[in-house]
Amino acid sequence: MVVGEKFAWAHIPKTGGDSTHLLFRDLKDDSLRFIDGPEKHNSFAREGITGLDRISNIRRLPSLLKSWAVHYSQHSKWNPGNDDRIFTRNQLLRGMVWWLEPYTSDWKLVKFDEVVFDYYELDKIDHWIRTEYLLDDFRTVMSGYLDVSKLDNDVLSNLGSYKRKIQFSRRELKKIYTSCSRWAELEAAVYGNLQRSDEHYKEYLEEYVVNPINSTRAKLGKLKRSLRKKVL
Repeated sequence: MVVGEKFAWAHIPKTGGDSTHLLFRDLKDDSLRFIDGPEKHNSFAREGITGLDRISNIRRLPSLLKSWAVHYSQHSKWNPGNDDRIFTRNQLLRGMVWWLEPYTSDWKLVKFDEVVFDYYELDKIDHWIRTEYLLDDFRTVMSGYLDVSKLDNDVLSNLGSYKRKIQFSRRELKKIYTSCSRWAELEAAVYGNLQRSDEHYKEYLEEYVVNPINSTRAKLGKLKRSLRKKVL
């Protein structure tokens, strides 16, 4: 969390929070109070935040859940006793994630949007910073509170440097949004109804990778076009 004179920014897990933290640090503003370490994901209530504008990040659901799954699979092996807490694809499609209860060592399988909504009181957020447009949104939102004119454009050079190989079918994407209806409604309000746009799906769809029918059709189409050019 980062607290300023007129705002508080909460770090929702897997929404580009560490990169946003770097942006705040890059401002070199002595008025900011940084809450780091195990407490970095604290809620507004936990920090007793009142009378300040609330700001947080938001990320499109498929990418957020994929990041959560990758993060858990990487870190669970370092936590003794987590061997039996397997992260499955079916859990992901139902919006279920392993959640570490704050200030405990108790991992629980929970519905993502329900826990996050309640813990961070997302219905009370005043401004959203979209992870996909992090630098631009940070400048736009935070310019109302801080001097962002000297922000270094290269501070986020490593953002998204590792690949997440989990992809979904269209049917699976629909199931994810149906399972996480609260987040879906919030996402539509912040981004617009991206579920109706092909642009929204391109980053997550696997249909031309794992669907043998579509993959074969695509290859045949490419071959036919190549043969036509040779004939002509």
